[in-house]
Amino acid sequence: MRIFLSLISFPIFSRLWGHIAKIKHPGFLVKKIIHLYQTHYNINMDEYIGNLEDYRCLSNFFIRHLDPEKRPLSPKNNAIVSPADGTLLNIEKIYEDKATQVKGKFYSITQLIKEKVDFSKGWFVATIYLSPSDYHRFHYPLSGELKSFCHSTGSLFPVNSKGMNLIDRLFVRNERIISKFEKQGLSLYMVSVGATNVGSIKMEFISKLKRDNKWKQVKKRVKQLDEMGRFEMGSTIILLCPNELVEPSKKTNNQKILVGEPIFLLK
Repeated sequence: MRIFLSLISFPIFSRLWGHIAKIKHPGFLVKKIIHLYQTHYNINMDEYIGNLEDYRCLSNFFIRHLDPEKRPLSPKNNAIVSPADGTLLNIEKIYEDKATQVKGKFYSITQLIKEKVDFSKGWFVATIYLSPSDYHRFHYPLSGELKSFCHSTGSLFPVNSKGMNLIDRLFVRNERIISKFEKQGLSLYMVSVGATNVGSIKMEFISKLKRDNKWKQVKKRVKQLDEMGRFEMGSTIILLCPNELVEPSKKTNNQKILVGEPIFLLK
C-alpha cells in the first residue's frame, strides 16, 4: 500500500486529474458523472446555489458556492473560526516543535510552516480534514492583516485516514500554501495542504501561483469569512495560533465542523 501511495503522490497525476475534471463534453456523460458523485457522497444540494444541471463539469461541482440565504456566514469578532466545512481531526497544545499527525506519528511545525517560532509559551494546532463530500471553498478565519505567504512544493499524498496512518510526516511532505496573519501584534498561521487529485489550490489574494518555496509579502487587511480560496478536491487545513492570543472553544477531536464555527476564542 505504501508503494501505491508513493506512486500516486507524484503531482503530475493530480494535475492530469484536474484537467480531466474540467472536461465539459459530452454534456450527457458529464451530468451523469456529477449525479453519480453527488449520490455516492450523499451531498445535500439544498445548501448550495443552483442544482446539479447547472454545473457544466465535475470541477465546477467540486467548487460549488454555498447559498448565502440558506447558509449565511456571520463573523464572530471574538473568535478564530473554522475556515472550511470538514472534520476537526485534532486540537492540541504544544510546547515543542512536534505536532500530532495521528496517534504515534508526529511532524515538525517548523518544517510545516518554513519558519522558526518560539514554542516556550505554547501554541495551539487545529487540523481540519475536507472530504470529497465537503464544501471545497475556504474563508478567512479572522479579521486582521495577511502579512505574507509561501507556496511550498512537494508530493500529493492522500490526506485521508489511510494516508495519515501510513505516510510519515505527511503534511510536511505534501505541497501546501502557508499564510501568515497578524492579530493584536502576534503572528498566526494557516496552512492549506494539497492532496492526491487536488488539481490545484487557488487563493484570492494571489494572481499567479509560483511553486518556489519563497515567502512573499502581501500586507493585506482581510475580513473574517470573506472567501480566501478553494481546493479543487478534498484536502486539509491546519491552523497554528499562539497561546498568548487564544484559548480553545468547546470543540472536540473528530467532530464535524462548519465554516464560521469558533475553534479558538480570542483572549
